Amino acid sequence: MLLPDALMRKLLKFLGWICLGSLLASLGLGLLYLCSERSGKMAIEHHVLNVVDGVREDSTTPPRVVNWLDRLADSTELVKGDIVAAPEPMANATAPYGEPADTCGLQPLHNIGYSVGYDNTLASPRWSSYRVFPNRDVRLERPSTFKTDKRTSALVGSQEFIRSGYDRGHLAPNYAISVCYGEAAQKETFLLSNIVPQLHALNAGLWKDLELRVAKRYVERYGVVWVQVGPVYNLPPAKKVGRLPVPDAFWMILSEYEKEAHGLRAIAYLVPHVEVWRDRDLTRYVVSIREVERLTGLDFFPQLPRETQDRLELRPAARTW
Repeated sequence: MLLPDALMRKLLKFLGWICLGSLLASLGLGLLYLCSERSGKMAIEHHVLNVVDGVREDSTTPPRVVNWLDRLADSTELVKGDIVAAPEPMANATAPYGEPADTCGLQPLHNIGYSVGYDNTLASPRWSSYRVFPNRDVRLERPSTFKTDKRTSALVGSQEFIRSGYDRGHLAPNYAISVCYGEAAQKETFLLSNIVPQLHALNAGLWKDLELRVAKRYVERYGVVWVQVGPVYNLPPAKKVGRLPVPDAFWMILSEYEKEAHGLRAIAYLVPHVEVWRDRDLTRYVVSIREVERLTGLDFFPQLPRETQDRLELRPAARTW
């Protein structure tokens, strides 16, 4: 049914006033942003990014829109973060500025696409490091079996996970390693030196979301991204599956080098080991790198001077990238 001319004019006038009001509000917000100090700008960015995140983390948002919103977010100081001056990392290193250092005699295991720090006493990996970069996204068939890593003295077998109530959770993930390094590297992610007990909902839900976010969105946005990941254990472990300790939480540290700024920036996530399928508010899991060091006893970026480490590690990122 067509609206009467008078009613149509009123409706158009009303919509016009709404558009004008929105435009003036946007201009006012932009002017306020330009005139604000750093703290004021960051407060405004928080409010704007809360709206932007609601759209870009919605599964119904088209990929092109997500990509555009990601780049919009990257232009803000909150997401761009503080870049710490540092020399450019070695091009093919699995971790920038050295693998995590420890005082408990972990066994280093070097594979095609990733490295592991393995604790034979605990029969568990304590960290895994890998590097991802733009790729053709050639998906390979997932291997069907996990294998004992005969380089270790713990010699964990796949049968130790059967009927445990836990998935065999990868640290260096099958997908990211396969698309970046190929089939042989992918098969090495199924070595049990790269596996920990992990609840299914977390393994197939939030943790998988984080892994894919890095391998797809972060790689597209930043190019090369270094990932360091591992479990958190209370020692002695509070829960075990046979002799295998069950992690209390999982951590992930991401870093990328900004060539134009000649510096590194990094972000750390700490995720409790609970059944979590999805969570769009990833900022709730952001912690300082120093907090991960406190919980794990590891020392990240050991080749950097202590002062540089402090600048990089003491303060958590303002919000998720």
